Amino acid sequence: MSNNSIPIDRSVREERVIERFLEAQNEVSFADVFRIFAPQLLAFFRARGCAPAVAEDLAQTLKCELMARLRAVLGRNKDAPEPAVIQIGDLKLDPERRLFWRDDEETHLTPKEFDLLALMMKNRGSTLSHVKLLRSVWGLEYGGELEYLRTYVRMLRKKIEKIPARPEYIVNVPWVGYRFRNPEDSQSPSFQTEQPAAFNSPSPTVR
Repeated sequence: MSNNSIPIDRSVREERVIERFLEAQNEVSFADVFRIFAPQLLAFFRARGCAPAVAEDLAQTLKCELMARLRAVLGRNKDAPEPAVIQIGDLKLDPERRLFWRDDEETHLTPKEFDLLALMMKNRGSTLSHVKLLRSVWGLEYGGELEYLRTYVRMLRKKIEKIPARPEYIVNVPWVGYRFRNPEDSQSPSFQTEQPAAFNSPSPTVR
């Protein structure tokens, strides 16, 4: 076993564990996360020729380092809390109470519609890929159900856009995903509402 291989592989492993943790931090605790990954870490080091005692020691060290890093990251997030109400143009969204208003009139959204809109509004101006939207709102097992996502976007547009066929808020980025924009921002151009026909492909069965 090469002594130089462990730091490189270990760094990659750290990044993957941190990414998975940040995706799940609202659903599980520190203990839950490391209980899930502990066997994988042990197997990882054993597969690289480490003796059982050495593998356990490395896994424990990595666990402590990760916990310190995660606490630092989450601590920084607490220093900059999200606004109680997000307002963009004529739209207002309250993530905590799960309420939404258009032109100061409360509008009903289904749970998935709310989660999808909240994710977009929190990332105003950023292009979110189809895969990112599907996995963030529906779960990590999703990613290829493009027509499913388009259906929810169409339903959202009917509820938030003045002219759904000419969206001002949720705009399409061809072949990539969607971007939420402020129509009052002259520097934020809109895009076509649907993908080119050549891009459309049969949607897999929705789970």
